[in-house]
Amino acid sequence: MHNYSFMNPVKDIDTSFYMVNEEDNINDFDASKIYRSKAFTEAMERFDKEDLMTRKILLSVNEADQNVVMTSLANKLYEHIVDKVDDIDFGTIPLSKGDVTKIDNYDKLTECINIINDILQQYNQSTESIEIIATALQNIIDRTDMFTKAYKFNIEMPIIIYNTIVLSIVSAVSYMISVCIDFIKSGSDQGIQISLDRVALSKTKDNVLFKDLEKFNKICSNGEFDKVMDYVIANNTKNFSGMAMYGAASVAVILGAMLLIIPLIRELIFFFYYSRCRIADYFDAQAALLTVNAYNIENNLTQDYKNKKEIVSKQKKIADKFKKIADTIKIKSRTGEDKSQKEIKKLDSKKYKQDEVLDNIPDSANSTLF
Repeated sequence: MHNYSFMNPVKDIDTSFYMVNEEDNINDFDASKIYRSKAFTEAMERFDKEDLMTRKILLSVNEADQNVVMTSLANKLYEHIVDKVDDIDFGTIPLSKGDVTKIDNYDKLTECINIINDILQQYNQSTESIEIIATALQNIIDRTDMFTKAYKFNIEMPIIIYNTIVLSIVSAVSYMISVCIDFIKSGSDQGIQISLDRVALSKTKDNVLFKDLEKFNKICSNGEFDKVMDYVIANNTKNFSGMAMYGAASVAVILGAMLLIIPLIRELIFFFYYSRCRIADYFDAQAALLTVNAYNIENNLTQDYKNKKEIVSKQKKIADKFKKIADTIKIKSRTGEDKSQKEIKKLDSKKYKQDEVLDNIPDSANSTLF
């Protein structure tokens, strides 16, 4: 598996942000002697380094209060998710209460994954895209206990993540069907042939759904996702305000991972918010593939010409309906991706002043500043 840049940022950190000069040394306090975790140093990039008070607070907080700052930043970024999540069409996914095998059309979803995989192999194409989806689904299944517990105690963050990742899996399967699969009308008794658009397939890896599901798989495989979720569930909290009460070093690691997970889920939430695609459309696209495939099998088995014509007639009606659904999914997905990326770019360019994130100046900074 690739070592994705979001896990190990390749960009150099702007060290001028936390380089110490004379005006940063207050009351004979040497800010250069403060230990700063890698997670906190990266979190500092989210703040306005031109604002003197913000700069001084970030340079003067001790290790425990660094976690307070990261906790407040996580809450700030999490607000972007909460603001839009209620407008997402999750369908009946929340009714599964953390057990993905209980969602509507689960068997059809897995059957579609298998059919797409077979088509890719038939055309000697890479199965990477469908494997990303299948791995994400397995990661959700493997964490059924975690997510059902979150539902039991009504713990918001893991519930939102579960609903979002499951919807992303459903959407990604339907997106592949809509973009990569063509239904080709053959002779009068030959039925509809299922073919693959190789060019469209090669572009799926650039779609936000596949990029973020791949990131999700990465943080599941390295254990970071489980650490964060176990911590949140153990604290039984809807935000992260209780984290700073624990060991500074371990909490710093958890918060660092948290600040990776939140942008991932935010990107998916924004995508669904702006695409405005109904989950019913996703399942209709999957149903079309399954039905055409089933009719092809039936057509190959029958020798009766009249039966073949009837099957072909049914297939053509499904193919015509599918084209409308596929066009809708493609257009809405493109719109959702364009609009969400614009807003995320705007949000990520925002540099926070300390009073936009912190309710109070941390104690360790207070003692130094005043």
